[in-house]
Amino acid sequence: IKNGRRGSLNVVLTMEGKQGHVAYPRRAHNPVTPLVETLAALKARRLDDGAPGFDPSNLEVTSIDVGNPAHNVIPQRATAKLNIRFNTNHTMETLLAWIDATANAAAERAAARYSRTISSQSLAFYTDPGPFTDLIRASVKECFGIEPALATTGGTSDARYLRLYCQVAELGLRNETAHMVDEHCAVEDVRTLARCYEAVLRRYFAS
Repeated sequence: IKNGRRGSLNVVLTMEGKQGHVAYPRRAHNPVTPLVETLAALKARRLDDGAPGFDPSNLEVTSIDVGNPAHNVIPQRATAKLNIRFNTNHTMETLLAWIDATANAAAERAAARYSRTISSQSLAFYTDPGPFTDLIRASVKECFGIEPALATTGGTSDARYLRLYCQVAELGLRNETAHMVDEHCAVEDVRTLARCYEAVLRRYFAS
């Protein structure tokens, strides 16, 4: 049962330098150097040790692109993409301020210009364990015969919009083949899940 989700922040970092020939490095400003320094510094920092109900926050570099097929030319521009999955210890504002400070310092040392864009963002949220989650856990045990755990792992979900209006806990099908070619589930799993939803509603309106 997912009683919360980590936040997700996608950022594109860009370093602008001055193009030139590798044989004349003094006439150029290589943007790759400050970009790599920035990424190394970001990855080197441990963001936190976790939060109640959450694993530690994590940053991953997902792409580095220069667009330069030549071996002997210093490029004009270098970009990188990164994603941060963060818990309730952070906000997007604090994370972006940290990224900007790190990148601006590296850009200044290399006489480069730094900019960034955000491609997507979602906030972390958490529903405290209590009567609501206990009701769902009891319904699962009734239908499946197992005691489910509460977790906040995995990706983001549309529950981040609903949590603004009510308590949220997510219960669904198994996800071994989620987002894979030939994604599927057993028909019996759907039937059992429907019975579980019925048990949740029965317990909810009886409480």
